[in-house]
Amino acid sequence: MTSLLRFTDVGTASSHGRIGGSFLIRVENAGWGRSAIVFQCILNEDVDGAPHCYARFNPANPNGKNGGLDFLANAINKENPTFDAKGNDWLWVGLVSRTVEQAAAEGVDIDSKQGLFVRDHLNRFPVFQPGHKFYVSRTATIANANVETDQSRYWDATAVSYGAITPPLKRLGVNLGDFGLAIRNDTGTTEAFFFGDAGAQEKVGEMSTHLFQKLFPQNGQEDHPVTFIVFPRSGSNPPRPAQQDNEIQVGLWTLSQADNISELIDVMALGQSYDVFRATGSFFVTLTRRNILNALINRGRWHFYKDRPYDIGPAGRTPNYIKWIEWAKKHR
Repeated sequence: MTSLLRFTDVGTASSHGRIGGSFLIRVENAGWGRSAIVFQCILNEDVDGAPHCYARFNPANPNGKNGGLDFLANAINKENPTFDAKGNDWLWVGLVSRTVEQAAAEGVDIDSKQGLFVRDHLNRFPVFQPGHKFYVSRTATIANANVETDQSRYWDATAVSYGAITPPLKRLGVNLGDFGLAIRNDTGTTEAFFFGDAGAQEKVGEMSTHLFQKLFPQNGQEDHPVTFIVFPRSGSNPPRPAQQDNEIQVGLWTLSQADNISELIDVMALGQSYDVFRATGSFFVTLTRRNILNALINRGRWHFYKDRPYDIGPAGRTPNYIKWIEWAKKHR
């Protein structure tokens, strides 16, 4: 069945250390009823769900990590919060918390003996993990049906490749549990993932420590963009990581059936809006393009893929195939 991919600019977003610069493009193969969102960005590391994510509050160093992987302030729903001995106006969101009464009823230990430094606006204190050195860090989705105060209930950022869903993607129909693929532009290293956590910022590219280290084992991600392709409505909540590779393969294979599949590779390689791409041209011979193409061939099992020419209609320029039709009319 002949079909064409349709590309639509659907938004922009920021990423780690950058204001704006990530152009979100919806790719649709109407003939097969599937779509994807593609964009480039700089990664940001998400450590939620890791057992050592948030260390116990230290009044002598309230703004430090104190042996944890992340700053305790990042578990709060307010930017640049302070820890006030008289009480706080913010809420705990990145860790499990309980009031004194709730903790007593559930038989869990909370950090309520340091005054009101860590009591939130709803009178909740952080729940301890066994040993009282770290709090229970949570993710937006769960790995199993263990009780809410059990650290093993949540996805461990150091052991699982997940992404954090944020408003720019959520507005486009991407949900918790959906799947995607991250491709490091300069090396071609790829990692599949599911959306297992959530964030509130107008940014993209917040990924678990496990995925981050797969692509950047030495850190240093600031100058190295990553290309993403994510598939709305490809998963479920709770997530099903066991189906991840198959769902990504199906999504990529469906896109590959379009006559202009080479256009998708070029759009992803350029990393700009589709309007800019249309004005730029096609078939970019770059390392980034080769890396993206090889990643999609391998993950999508495109065993018989061949680059094919396609027509684009750059803004203010007549597509070649229309020129040919007009030429034929004049010379027949």
